[in-house]
Amino acid sequence: MVDLKWALTMSNNWISARLIAELLPANLANKMRLFGITGYIEPTMPLCLGPNDVSVRELVGAYSTFANKGIRTTPVLVTRIEDDKGNIIYSAVPHRTEVIGETAYYNMLYMLQNVINNGTARALRGAYGLTAEMGGKTGTTNSNSDTWFVGFTPNLVTGIWIGGEERYIHFNNMAYGQGAKASLPVFGLFMKK
Repeated sequence: MVDLKWALTMSNNWISARLIAELLPANLANKMRLFGITGYIEPTMPLCLGPNDVSVRELVGAYSTFANKGIRTTPVLVTRIEDDKGNIIYSAVPHRTEVIGETAYYNMLYMLQNVINNGTARALRGAYGLTAEMGGKTGTTNSNSDTWFVGFTPNLVTGIWIGGEERYIHFNNMAYGQGAKASLPVFGLFMKK
């Protein structure tokens, strides 16, 4: 027996499969919609392994929930526009939705911080020397065709995706084709700057 913290920290998908079997795929699909995933979500067992196409924008919006104490904020690309005299012509008002309660928020925050402190993203602490309070998650899709890393601090959520629009474009092996090896370094360099 292992706990969910260990499974998430080490990206052990067997535990995710066990959990979805108990909680049911339709419930996970509904929760994903609350987190802002808008595309078609087929409520099947493999859903826990991430088979859906999800944009970086949607992932960043979903992970904003963990930076905002359970409240998802729709990403804003332009926060404001000023004219040449400094008058504000446009100011964005982000849309916010409460997704999870306080207890669930703190449990998820603790687990996602552990991914960075002790798990698949620990290179951020060692190789990149980042000491900021942060959480995040690495990810890799079938045949190493997509790698991603989404990381967050209390003030910033950043998503990195490396892949090809066509599925035949992929890394040949897991040595390079995993989130911890391809996408995480981009995040590490970005956060250092």
